[in-house]
Amino acid sequence: MHCCIHREQLAVKKMPHCLKTVLDEAVKIVNMIKGKSLNTRIFKVLCDEMGSEHTKLLFHTEVRWLSRGKVLTRLFELRDEVKLFMHQTDELYDRMHDFQWLATLSYLADIFSFLNSLNLALQGETVTIFTVQDKIKAARIKMDLWCTCLDRLEFDNFPTLADFLLTADEVLGNDTIAAFKEHLCGLHTHLGRYFPELDVDLEWIRNPFGDKPQIELVSSKLSARETDSLVDIVSDGSLKMAFREKSLTDFWIYIQPEHPELAQSALKILMPFSTTYKCEVAFSALVSLKTKQRNQVNVAPSMRLRLSSLEPDIQSVMQNMHQHHSSH
Repeated sequence: MHCCIHREQLAVKKMPHCLKTVLDEAVKIVNMIKGKSLNTRIFKVLCDEMGSEHTKLLFHTEVRWLSRGKVLTRLFELRDEVKLFMHQTDELYDRMHDFQWLATLSYLADIFSFLNSLNLALQGETVTIFTVQDKIKAARIKMDLWCTCLDRLEFDNFPTLADFLLTADEVLGNDTIAAFKEHLCGLHTHLGRYFPELDVDLEWIRNPFGDKPQIELVSSKLSARETDSLVDIVSDGSLKMAFREKSLTDFWIYIQPEHPELAQSALKILMPFSTTYKCEVAFSALVSLKTKQRNQVNVAPSMRLRLSSLEPDIQSVMQNMHQHHSSH
């Protein structure tokens, strides 16, 4: 079972060939400028002379697939500077003067920025499978609505594309719009396949304070003692206060001493990792610690300090330190 972050990346990798071609060509343009230090310096000087907001492009990394949103957005924002920088002999020179190509680039920048935001929403220490399912469901509904908007030639849901069309004198081609719709429909389908709907009988875990019909509905899935515990929870006003103040997992841990069997059933659903967020954070911390300047083998103490939620009292530690001078 892949974690939700990996599943999202697998779901969004497929796209129509025409969009994939634009994406690959955009990456080639970025690599052509960023791949050589001389080109990078010349491009920076060009951006400074033109008074650009940014002075450099961003590298694309295949490992971080959704970083393409920032890469493509930066390329589109600096498209005028890239036009001046590229020579007519360059292989992809004509692409930066092609309206349909630039429109497709702006669409890709918007959709990958959205997918990157979705990716960030799936991360966090308190994320559960219910949180993941809600975020994915909302994204799929938006994609359906966006397809309807494209039928009406409304592009407000894609701000970069909308601004580009507003300032341009040309009209977006029907084939290009069809490719956008095909991509959105594909995303909707693949996300649904990688994130199947949860069993409705598990809703009592997310909302244990349901009414009598809801309790009767889930009672067939629970034992008699678990059903009695659920009724006790619904009738306890103090637990309603605790439910509002605590995260979902913390709430079930909190009531475990009083309702052990029901809490155990809920925690079996909540505790499996829906995301490898903490592992990714640990990898990032390790990369920042293991540098050329600090390449000691044992990084466990530093990792423990970096990943802990406790804030060290540096002042007290420094006050308790004593200087040791070697005697000659």
